[in-house]
Amino acid sequence: MRLALASLIAFGVVSTAAAQEQTAPAPAVAPAAAPAQAPAQTPAPAPVDPAAAPAVQAPAAGTVPADAYVEPVRPAPSTDPVSLQLLSVLDRICKPAVVGGDFNALAKAAGLKLKKKMWTLDLGKPYQMVLDNPGSNSNVCTVTIQYAQGDVQAQALATALHDWATWENSPQLRLIRNDQVAGSDFRRFTVSWDDAWANGKAGLVYMRLKKTDGSSVGKNYEQAKILYSTTSR
Repeated sequence: MRLALASLIAFGVVSTAAAQEQTAPAPAVAPAAAPAQAPAQTPAPAPVDPAAAPAVQAPAAGTVPADAYVEPVRPAPSTDPVSLQLLSVLDRICKPAVVGGDFNALAKAAGLKLKKKMWTLDLGKPYQMVLDNPGSNSNVCTVTIQYAQGDVQAQALATALHDWATWENSPQLRLIRNDQVAGSDFRRFTVSWDDAWANGKAGLVYMRLKKTDGSSVGKNYEQAKILYSTTSR
């Protein structure tokens, strides 16, 4: 079984599909009968009718455990500049902060600037990355990112986060949610991962926000929230 990432296109979330690859032996082809009273010759094989080929039978229901998991194949890591900056924030600020690191010191050391009392990384107007002040929720790191409109950048972020969660994070996080919900304020496209499979406490959420009519949140930018958290403290 193989886990594959599909393109974002319309919905703004990572889609996953599991498909079991099976191969059936090719059916034997019988030679065609020679016409009556025809001169002796080597008979030609009859053409194969695709519809007559035996179908590959799917596994019977219940034969594969519902919780079975097979390691996905890793694609090439992201080279998208915005995605790499986001992953750097996760590694340099969020991961150490949620386990007791000094949030302000980590943000300053990572090169973020204080703007309106919020640690901000300028991505070139009108784009930016802003970290919420954790306050009493010190085990949650929340990043709000404003980025280029359209599906291309949104997909790049989702794919990079999936790669980071599945292969870079330790212990490995696994995909647990991928859906969209229309609320009274926003339409939310949510993908999340966690390490509950290993009795871990870490979780990652990517939430792309749209207005209820499907348009961008900003006049000239899209917006998403990324949350990294742990309950181990």
